[in-house]
Amino acid sequence: MGLSLLLVLAPAVQHAPVLGFADGVKVGEVTSTSAILWARLTAVEEALDQVDEWEESLTLDGYPWRVPGAAGEMRFAYGPVGGDGETQVTEWVSVDARSDSCHQVPIEGLVPGTAYEVVAEGRSGGTSCRFEASFATAPAAESGGAVTFVISTCQDFQRRDDRARGHRIYRSMLALEPDFFVQTGDTLYYDKPKPFAKDVATARYKWNRLYALPNLRDFHARVPSYWMHDDHDVLRNDCWPGQVYGELTWDQGLSIWREQVPMGPLPYRSFRWGRHVQVWLPEGREYRSPNRMEDGPGKSILGEEQWRWLERSLRESDATFKLYVSATPVVGPDRKHKNDNHANEGFRTEGDRLRALLSSIPGAVVINGDRHWQYHSIDPATGLREFGCGPASDAHAGGFKRSLKEEWQPFLRIKGGFLSVAVSGERAFLRHHDVDGAVVHEVKMEARTGR
Repeated sequence: MGLSLLLVLAPAVQHAPVLGFADGVKVGEVTSTSAILWARLTAVEEALDQVDEWEESLTLDGYPWRVPGAAGEMRFAYGPVGGDGETQVTEWVSVDARSDSCHQVPIEGLVPGTAYEVVAEGRSGGTSCRFEASFATAPAAESGGAVTFVISTCQDFQRRDDRARGHRIYRSMLALEPDFFVQTGDTLYYDKPKPFAKDVATARYKWNRLYALPNLRDFHARVPSYWMHDDHDVLRNDCWPGQVYGELTWDQGLSIWREQVPMGPLPYRSFRWGRHVQVWLPEGREYRSPNRMEDGPGKSILGEEQWRWLERSLRESDATFKLYVSATPVVGPDRKHKNDNHANEGFRTEGDRLRALLSSIPGAVVINGDRHWQYHSIDPATGLREFGCGPASDAHAGGFKRSLKEEWQPFLRIKGGFLSVAVSGERAFLRHHDVDGAVVHEVKMEARTGR
């Protein structure tokens, strides 16, 4: 029996307050046998006051695109699509303003390579609601099937290119029917206006309105995702541990991040998607040295613990293609005045070490976010390839001049869009797309033989 028949919710009470899941359902950290389900119980079904006018005198209660949370209870039901298996139901859990009405729960014991349907249920004061989603688990490590996934970065609410529905790339990415999605950071911007988010309540407001946009909500209801944070979605530009932004502290920024996306205990992790694909998601903010520290062996973005994990896991992997997905550039080139990532002089020592490691791993390639332009670069010292996915809209593109293009950079496009990776057997295609999905650049990679 399918979920739609099995779950019968209490009828809505006449004139009862509205209850909903305006921010949809997010499915994260999917493996072949597990996933994390996330949802937020809301007092509305859609964002309030959906207008773009902005007055600096507004207070939080009067901001447009508000998505207030609701106090109540939530649970999830999930099972294989078509009812070919037992439906599982999680426990009812109370949510309220202390967690921004968010709830996430890990689920285990799933079947590899299997499509699942999910229903989030909510109830409060005699009113109930539901939201349907779906996802598929990763295939077993020995499975040799084809894999397609998409990558994006840098999405600012004010620079969305569909004012009513949100960034167009989500509609374009969904059309590719990807197996999964990686958001490489700068998910939103606390340090951009309308409003600046210098406290917990305003930071949460920015999360709530962004994921209530229909294009984003529809996408995440169907595509399992992995989130990485960078600077703007934890605190402010080029930040490091211990800093503050107005009243918002570093620890509060991390706490909000973990509240708003489905994540496991470690911020750095790797996951396998069949025989040919393994993806690494390193963490570039929580362990870093201050940017202004003098470069040398003791200055790090990754930290010693993460380095040990990275070296061991990369060398032990037998995946055909090993995708190192970084929130910031590893190869570059970057703007000359920047001092925040491995492509900059400020972290040159660790950058050289990282490029040497990755270039020694057969089938390794770097995909990065953070930069507001699309590019493909080949490190002249090591031959390591890097693909910058570009920002989520054309309005967000810029900050880089064509005169900075190096000879070892085969492709440069200062526009918005996303990156897709399609792997079939011993061959991978990495494609840059514009915001409407058209392919603007393609690289075919053949698997390197030998270890």
